[in-house]
Amino acid sequence: MKRLIIIFLTIISVVVSYRFCFPPKIIGIHHTSKHIIVMVVEYFPWTTKGKIRWWEKHRENIFNKLDFNENIYSIYIYNTHYKKDFGTDQDSDLRCFEEMDTEANCISKENRPLIIRQYNDGHTEYKTESIFRRFY
Repeated sequence: MKRLIIIFLTIISVVVSYRFCFPPKIIGIHHTSKHIIVMVVEYFPWTTKGKIRWWEKHRENIFNKLDFNENIYSIYIYNTHYKKDFGTDQDSDLRCFEEMDTEANCISKENRPLIIRQYNDGHTEYKTESIFRRFY
């Protein structure tokens, strides 16, 4: 029993240390249309509560940087890195941003942990995706 407690505490301390050493970092923001923003974030939170809390903490700052003040919007947050599109069938799941002046201007559409939609009546809807979804 003592060994099990030590293993459990070790796992908890590794997870907590990981989150402190690698906080979420915005890599890119793309204003793709009047009401749609695509964000590329590294080390996004794992839990639904953490994802929504992160968004609520950073929403105002992000909107101020973009000079974005729409009442109706959709925000798509991807937890990934930019890649180069080689034009093969394997790259068909990429979303590319032509305004970037680099060859690595695409992201995978698969890892989208949070979608935020704000409706005309002021209602906000959050749709989250588990990191484990990709493994089954």
